[in-house]
Amino acid sequence: MSKYTQLSFHLASLGDSVWHATFDDVSQVLGFPLPSSAYAYPAWWANQSGPGHTQSTAWQSAGWKTTDLNLKGRTVTFVYDGGVPTSKESVEERACQSKGLTIAEAKVGLATYFGVSEDQIEITICG
Repeated sequence: MSKYTQLSFHLASLGDSVWHATFDDVSQVLGFPLPSSAYAYPAWWANQSGPGHTQSTAWQSAGWKTTDLNLKGRTVTFVYDGGVPTSKESVEERACQSKGLTIAEAKVGLATYFGVSEDQIEITICG
């Protein structure tokens, strides 16, 4: 599992679509201090993807993005913009909605939940 998985779970469990957080709030959710780069570089908070961006993968895989970064004030806003919930309960809830999950959404959710890459997830449909 990624060390940022707790952030995914936290965001997926929020009842609101906006979370105004201090860097201390984020550290508390994670259970460890943010790296020094989070305090110095806006890029750390960017909505990037790919290798080396495990922190942004954590919030994006839960369907969130970052906005309104204030490095001096040490605050960031997370905004829900859709996507796949990452806790088992919320994935099941989403699947029961009329829309359901696409295969791609299911792969992202399972990969995040189990802490593996999406290419390690194989879904077989029998019936």
